[in-house]
Amino acid sequence: MGARKLTRWQKASALVPMAVLVGAWGAALTNSTFATASDGSGGGAVPDVPSTAFDQPASVQETPGGIDPRAGLNGTVATLSTNGIPSAALYAYRRAETLLGNADRSCNLPWNLVAAIGRVESNHGRSDGNSLSADGIAKPGIYGVPLDGNDGRAKISDTDSGAIDKNSVYDRAVGPMQFIPSTWKSVAVDSDNDGMKNPQDIDDAATSAGIYLCAGPGNLSTEQGAAAAVSRYNHSQSYVDLVLQVSAAYAAGEFTQTPNDFSTASVLTSQSNDQTLTEAQRKKAKKAEEQANKPPKGTDGGTDGGTDGGTGGTDGGTGGGTDGGTTTSGGLTGLVGGLLDDLSGGGDSGSSTSQPSTLTWAQAKTQCLASGISSLDLVKLTNCITSLLS
Repeated sequence: MGARKLTRWQKASALVPMAVLVGAWGAALTNSTFATASDGSGGGAVPDVPSTAFDQPASVQETPGGIDPRAGLNGTVATLSTNGIPSAALYAYRRAETLLGNADRSCNLPWNLVAAIGRVESNHGRSDGNSLSADGIAKPGIYGVPLDGNDGRAKISDTDSGAIDKNSVYDRAVGPMQFIPSTWKSVAVDSDNDGMKNPQDIDDAATSAGIYLCAGPGNLSTEQGAAAAVSRYNHSQSYVDLVLQVSAAYAAGEFTQTPNDFSTASVLTSQSNDQTLTEAQRKKAKKAEEQANKPPKGTDGGTDGGTDGGTGGTDGGTGGGTDGGTTTSGGLTGLVGGLLDDLSGGGDSGSSTSQPSTLTWAQAKTQCLASGISSLDLVKLTNCITSLLS
């Protein structure tokens, strides 16, 4: 079937009741020519954007799956650079910006806003042990909890006979952008022209999210326009606040591109951001972290190198370090000692016998954890500590 570009809905459609619009929009999307519409340049599908905004939310998650419930807003934003965006997801977000730019130039959809929703909803397709394949498919598949009305959740009875969300009693949010099935059926497109509209495919999901956000009036390059669009996507104000902060951070370059086919561990940065603790406990943890990050005041090392490289005793003196030991020249002895103490639960009496390092093993570890590296990622954590001690 020949590809063709569909025209944008007439502005007069704003006079049609929303229920009729949503139904007509869903019916229009069943036409296979929509999924293969071309911009004439071989650049892929150019979606049609409704001139009236959707009134039903795309996501109804109170606690989105991409957020560590302990981390809260501050802990999430603090880990953006270290958490990374898989290559397939980054491509999908930028593709959505390009396609929606061709479809609705007045919308000005920025890729970072779509990426922020992907981060909050599913950690870019990596929540619940999932990973993104090279072609952008979340595997084994992301499915939210049944929307049964319990524990503060919305109650939405089954609307898709379990075809999309594998639950024939209640609806569940699906895929990297966590669409509820009824909204997905209304907005879904085959963005990558693989013949399927798949909510687990981040290409399809990201572009579909862009259509949802751009539907109706509004300039999404402004904070006001973006806030209004995200508020339609999910009616929670805390959700809107978090998405906008993540979006601004991404726009400022606070992100890294990471490989596909990898899941992620917890994103909690430190106890001072642990929202399961009391405020007093978080303050106490913050003071402890600040104290641990202060350079030691010891007298063995002199000031700023002192004379002839500092006088930590005679000819380098003794390290005298604690909490896992400081490094020796070359760093090997202190590194191994600190790692062994760390793994064995020790670390209170180690020392080395050469030029003392600025930081002890425990202090370097605290700094690395505070930067967002998970304690479960031993390779990355050890590399970070090594770099600080070298």
